[in-house]
Amino acid sequence: MTRYEEIKAHDGTSLRVARFEPPEKPIGVVQIIHGFGEGLAHYKEIASYFASNGYICVVHDQRGFGEMPDMTPKERKKVRGVIPGYAYLLEDINTLRAKIDSWYPGVPVILFGHSMGANIAANCLVRCDSQLYSKAILEAPWLRLYRPLPKLATTVAKLIGKANSRLTISAKLDLNDISRNKDIIEHLKNDGIYHNRISLRLYAEVVDAGEYAILNANKISIPTLLLCPGADKIVCTEAIREFFKQTGDNVMLIEYPDAYHCLHADTINADVLAAMLDFVNKTV
Repeated sequence: MTRYEEIKAHDGTSLRVARFEPPEKPIGVVQIIHGFGEGLAHYKEIASYFASNGYICVVHDQRGFGEMPDMTPKERKKVRGVIPGYAYLLEDINTLRAKIDSWYPGVPVILFGHSMGANIAANCLVRCDSQLYSKAILEAPWLRLYRPLPKLATTVAKLIGKANSRLTISAKLDLNDISRNKDIIEHLKNDGIYHNRISLRLYAEVVDAGEYAILNANKISIPTLLLCPGADKIVCTEAIREFFKQTGDNVMLIEYPDAYHCLHADTINADVLAAMLDFVNKTV
C-alpha cells in the first residue's frame, strides 16, 4: 500500500511524503533521501522492491525538487533548485525521522541517500544523532563533482549565494551520464519532474558539506554500505574512496567498475538492489 501526504517542516513549509508499506508486519523502515533534480516519484521502483521484501519505505520531495503538484508551471519554475539553506535540508530529515517514530514506533530505521541525497545522509551521520538509525546506505554520494567549478567560480558562487538565495543556474548535467538504461533516460526527459536548476547557495553549501563529510567520515558509528559507480561522470569516485579511507570497520564499500551514476536504475540494478537488501537484512 502507498500513502501520499504532507507534513509540516520546522519552519511551516509543507513537505510532500510517500509511504510504501508491505502487507505484512514490517522488518524495518528505509528513509530515502533523493538526489539532485529528482523527486519521490523517481523512487517508486526501489521503494516497491523494499516493500515487497518486508520494509516500509518513506521518501519526501526535498525543497526545490519534486512534482510540486499545488503550484502552477510558472510558480514551479521560480522555486526549482532554491533552498533557504543546507541546514534546512538536514532539519527536514530530522522532522521526517520524528514522524516515522510516530507512524511506526519501535521499528528500526535505515537511512538511504543517493547522490546529493547521500551527501545529506552522510552529513546527518556525522553532524546529527546517528543512533536514530540502525544502518545507512550511501549510493554514489556527491562529495565532489566529476567536473567541479574552478575554485574562483565556487568562491563567487558562495558570495552571491549568501546575498541571493533565489539565483539559479543550469547544472548542465548530461542525462546520458545518469544510467546506461536508455528507457530511464527517456523517462527523465519527459516526466515533467526532473530538472537541472540549482541555486548558487545550494551548490556552494553542498560543496562545503561534501568536504565536511570527507573530513569527518570517521564519526560514522553505525553499519554503513557505501556504493561507488566506477564509471561515474557526475560525481568524483576518488572523493568517495577518500571518504571511505577515513571510515572505520563499520563501513563497507562496494564498487561497480562499469556502472553509471544512478546505480539503482542502471543496467546492473538487480545486483545493486540485491546487495542493498542483503546489507539491511544482516543481523550483525
